[in-house]
Amino acid sequence: MTKHLLYLIILLACTACGNRQQLKSFSNVMTSDDSLAIELGNSDTIHYHSTDLGIDISYPSYLRHQYLADDQMEVFMTDDVSLSFMVQDLQKGDDVFRTPGQQLMGMGAELIEAGDDYSIHQGTEGDLEYYGKVIDDSTRFITVILRYNPNQAEAAEPLRRLVREYMPTK
Repeated sequence: MTKHLLYLIILLACTACGNRQQLKSFSNVMTSDDSLAIELGNSDTIHYHSTDLGIDISYPSYLRHQYLADDQMEVFMTDDVSLSFMVQDLQKGDDVFRTPGQQLMGMGAELIEAGDDYSIHQGTEGDLEYYGKVIDDSTRFITVILRYNPNQAEAAEPLRRLVREYMPTK
């Protein structure tokens, strides 16, 4: 018996038994969440050392590094998604009237989690949601903030994980 004939017999047997499965319908409309998920799935990780901030940063390749004149910030972004790294170095005499965590809470952010040397916050600013982590390593504050369009919340989850798990190398 050939392979095709065997396949046909099995197909007819399943049909006769009423064991048919409905094909899942798919929408042919791609949302921004879908396109971000596709980009994220096809991206590599880029490892970058910021000499200005004194930290190592790993980020997905679909985010583009933005070269700014500000020596206290590194920004990586695409469309409605940005990932910012900021450092306030207490040893350099950077004025810190309020900690970055206090500043985020002053902007209406909700405190999600707190540990001995970090805090995680989330909130909204205009049309964007943000998710941030503030790390206090006793010599500086390192703040990592992810901003994204709420329509991309599901696709941004791996970036939220990146923010949540970020710890600078010492």
